[in-house]
Amino acid sequence: MIKTILIVEDDPFIATDLQDTFEDAGFTVLGPVASVDPGLLILKETRPDIAMLDYNLGRETSIPLAQQLDIKDVPYIFLSGQVERVIASGAHKDNIVISKPFNPEALVSHIESMLVGRRVRNRCLGERCSYGEGRFATDFNRGCET
Repeated sequence: MIKTILIVEDDPFIATDLQDTFEDAGFTVLGPVASVDPGLLILKETRPDIAMLDYNLGRETSIPLAQQLDIKDVPYIFLSGQVERVIASGAHKDNIVISKPFNPEALVSHIESMLVGRRVRNRCLGERCSYGEGRFATDFNRGCET
């Protein structure tokens, strides 16, 4: 089964790294795109299996994309260097927020676990863990268990 992932990331180096990582893992990558409008165009034409959203996209956030993904019932993960800002915005709802920098292999493993429908509960071994109400911010550089 071919898995599709929408990648929204405004840093070209991180976007390329994510694209290479997921293509190497057998995913078909939609994008990467660096802003909301191109992401919305992709979502009008197709329904990815999952999406990876950088929260801060220059002068905008990826919230409009998250809203469209919610409508299409597509799971997504926020990727951000400012986890607290994502949590404070409430935009993540019950979705996972992963802090940058991240471990690419652990990220792929987590995404694949989400796609096979297993309930994945991450217990962070580092300083940043639960932000309440079942929401988790995960720092994959510190290591996590699934």
